[in-house]
Amino acid sequence: MTRSITIVQVSDTHLSETHAYFIDNYRVFEEEMARLKPDLIVHTGDISFNGPARPDDLVFAASQLRRLQAPLRVLAGNHDVGEAPGHSRLDQPLNDARIKAWRDHVGPLWWHEDIGAWRLIGLDTALMGSGRPEEDEQNEFLVGVLASRGTRPAMVFMHMPPFYRDAEDPVFTTSAIPFGVRGELLSRCRDGGVKVMTCGHLHVYRTLRYQGMQIVWAPTTAMVNPKHQWMQWRRWTRPGYLVWHLEGSRIRHELVEPRLMIGLDTTRWTEIGGTTTNMPPRPLVRNA
Repeated sequence: MTRSITIVQVSDTHLSETHAYFIDNYRVFEEEMARLKPDLIVHTGDISFNGPARPDDLVFAASQLRRLQAPLRVLAGNHDVGEAPGHSRLDQPLNDARIKAWRDHVGPLWWHEDIGAWRLIGLDTALMGSGRPEEDEQNEFLVGVLASRGTRPAMVFMHMPPFYRDAEDPVFTTSAIPFGVRGELLSRCRDGGVKVMTCGHLHVYRTLRYQGMQIVWAPTTAMVNPKHQWMQWRRWTRPGYLVWHLEGSRIRHELVEPRLMIGLDTTRWTEIGGTTTNMPPRPLVRNA
């Protein structure tokens, strides 16, 4: 009889000592993981509140992830290492220092792991469209791990979705990977045996299909924007996480929205500050 393997996907925890709004929800997640005891936890990025500007946020977030009592894989998000130059909303372009901070304090930018009948692949979406040498290295890595998977179905974890509404829409967006590299990634995954692509970034749970692949957006354990969610998708996802069940080559998932996680709507703070990284408490400015 095939043993069922449990993988938990958590995303967008946005942890920080100085901006600690979301730590209580994360403590709920810790407690639930201690009870569930999954075979693997995958964090799909934005572990920190503002890692590009404050490496201490990365250090703190990594220390909190190490408290989890399960094997762990982690991916970087835009709030951890910044965004591809030319595709930046927060004016925090990916650079050498930010990549080094991630590698020093957290781990690799991309990875793969075989578990049960599946090959799991983690990719860094900040590299996509960046023009950096690491982008080519990651592409070569993806080609290799797809080619060597044998008969294993593959599952790709990322931070940003491969597309927002329409994979063929060329309009500039910071909600998904850049259009210029999107088609190649999707084709490579489709032709390489990828059955599932799952991500975070947009703080809402959503499922769709694209050319035979299931695409899933994971919720956040941090801030939510009910108004935006309702206007865009006619739904509101509370804070939570996903539980993936692997049974041989079959896969299914469930959305978990713990009743003790609080849905913190920080939309007004973001509007006032102009960005999600400029919420209070802000640095004290003294008059000359």
